[in-house]
Amino acid sequence: MRPLSQPGKNRQRSRYVLLVITLLTITIITLDARGVPMISSARDSSRDALAPVRSAARWVTTPFRNAWNGITGYDELREENEKLRSELGQDTANAMRERNAQEELAKLKEQLNISFLGSTQSQIARVTSGASSNFSDYTVEIDKGSELGLAVGNPVVTKGGLVGRIVRVTTKRSVVQLITDPDFSVGVTVGADQNQGVGHGTGNTRTFIVDRGIDLTDEVQTKDSVFAGGIENSIMPPDLFIPIGTVDKITPDEAARVQVLQVNYTVQFGRLDVVQVIKWVPAS
Repeated sequence: MRPLSQPGKNRQRSRYVLLVITLLTITIITLDARGVPMISSARDSSRDALAPVRSAARWVTTPFRNAWNGITGYDELREENEKLRSELGQDTANAMRERNAQEELAKLKEQLNISFLGSTQSQIARVTSGASSNFSDYTVEIDKGSELGLAVGNPVVTKGGLVGRIVRVTTKRSVVQLITDPDFSVGVTVGADQNQGVGHGTGNTRTFIVDRGIDLTDEVQTKDSVFAGGIENSIMPPDLFIPIGTVDKITPDEAARVQVLQVNYTVQFGRLDVVQVIKWVPAS
């Protein structure tokens, strides 16, 4: 039977070992502080020996440290990205507003400098919608009305020429009958000789027809300009020559003893935006 170990002796041995380790540690620290070469050399050797281990540890833990930094910095990065995105969006919006403002200014300047109006009183307006009802494709609505002096019968023009005339007015809005309407008839003058006739719309935005008043003997050529106005007792001002278009084709009508003129419009009806309303009404 093995004898039992004596607890008192074990405790004494443990205290002895602890005392030796403590004294040894104090001695090494004291010698190192005094710069004893042997201790410094041993310390450097251990540092060199452990350097590859430390490097390997750093290499192994780098992705984890980077990931940790990424996780802890995610909120800041997200806030910075949102800030940059907001600034970029604001810059883009500002640039678009500036570009739109420049385009609007260019349109206004173009319509303010209509040479054929001379000193005639007019009101600038904007087309706000296309056909004003389901029963007609030949009207547009503009954003000015009687409070600014507009009235039924006022001609409506752009720099390109005659658009139509006002047929209905409210305080703040007006409806314009387009010259493209087949029911829109107007007196015209043609060419350098100012031959007078009557023309009307054809229902499309390309062609106007002059089929009355131009005799077979009248001098008319293709490319001649066709104007509304310049005629007494017309629905257009007699002292203005408002462009309609240019003669594209001439067809003699022997039975009616007239020349029928096919005229190409100078107004681009598909791009109507800013217009001028001439403050003139025909005699009733």
